[in-house]
Amino acid sequence: MKAQHLKPKTISEDPNYQVEHLIQKLDNVKHIAESDFWISTDELRALLSLDDSFFEGLNKKVASQIQDYKFSWRNFECILVDRQLGKGFWSIRQKTNVLLNTNNSSAQIPAYLPEIQDPKPSTTGESILLKIQPDNDVIPSPYALIDDFLTPNQLDDLLRYSIRKQPEFIPTTNSASDPNYRRSFYLMHFPDFSELMIKLVRKITPQITTHLHIKNFAIGQIESQMTAHNHGNYYKIHNDNGSPDCATRVLTYVYYYYREPKPFTGGELVIYDSKIENGHYVAADSRKVIQPTNNTIIFFPSGCMHEVLPVSCPTEYFADSRFTINGWVRHI
Repeated sequence: MKAQHLKPKTISEDPNYQVEHLIQKLDNVKHIAESDFWISTDELRALLSLDDSFFEGLNKKVASQIQDYKFSWRNFECILVDRQLGKGFWSIRQKTNVLLNTNNSSAQIPAYLPEIQDPKPSTTGESILLKIQPDNDVIPSPYALIDDFLTPNQLDDLLRYSIRKQPEFIPTTNSASDPNYRRSFYLMHFPDFSELMIKLVRKITPQITTHLHIKNFAIGQIESQMTAHNHGNYYKIHNDNGSPDCATRVLTYVYYYYREPKPFTGGELVIYDSKIENGHYVAADSRKVIQPTNNTIIFFPSGCMHEVLPVSCPTEYFADSRFTINGWVRHI
């Protein structure tokens, strides 16, 4: 009988080794997801053992400036969150942790906060919900995000108009009169585009309030201002209806626009959930981080605590700013 020559198994072909290797990989991915670290496309390739063709596809997505791109890997999502020096950076999150069960039907909710008997998830995959343990006393802060809000021609005209109006922008102020609380520039008078934005916001407000489970109210004045955030600019945590002159604000909106390719990083909008302490609504630890994406508009209740993270704009050119038209819908 002819002897058989058996090929010895290599380590990579050993099933036990493959399982151990997978467990280690999953642990590494989970650690990055829980730490909210950003990793580059090269690091993502090494972490997930991506093949050459898929890796090349990711680089094309980064180079094409496509917004809101993400893909799934097992029970994780990999989200393209930033571009720096030609490189893409990714955030990883567990799908099971995308939404937290924070419903608290026993809380007395004021009119400006959403009803929560039947909460809806947020409408965008762009948000990054930090991994905080659920708290039964936390009231989730909802938001709605709409892509491609203006037509391409309207967007181009608005951007050119904003850059041309640079001499008329003035430093922003705040009710606390604290110069370190807010840094940006704003333009109050821009009738052509403020009227367009107010008209569009008024038209869509009933749909937005229904989606966010905000109690019905009679729409009154809609405010609008143009804002530019450049290098080092920010806005610390606050709400939009906490002072007597702002008490009738119900809904806040922020429309984002800027030059392409995106000339800045940072400037994320952080929306905090709410909780009750000593009979007052305060910011909870859980929050959503919203990337400023070109030609999108976000709506959220004006009573929600929120902030704008610092902007990094290396050129410091005004034309490279993070521009917004932001405002508030008041009740009569």
